[in-house]
Amino acid sequence: MNRALFIALLAGALATLTGCAPPTRAASGSTVNAIMAAQIVPPQPQRATGMDGVAAVAAQARYERSYVTPAAQADSPTFGKK
Repeated sequence: MNRALFIALLAGALATLTGCAPPTRAASGSTVNAIMAAQIVPPQPQRATGMDGVAAVAAQARYERSYVTPAAQADSPTFGKK
């Protein structure tokens, strides 16, 4: 490859890459800080879902009883009868 062609290709590649550069440099980190702040959701208090303590204790008791006396399973033609 001759030198003139190489210089022309190099100049063309550099001219193309100048379109990728930002027009000005950010002197401080304000741009990065603004982007990071936009991605962070500020913490907010959780709203009550409607379950009180009595209902929660009853639900836990039903859950624990389900393991003590499991419900009988119906017969299934796929797995046969007991």
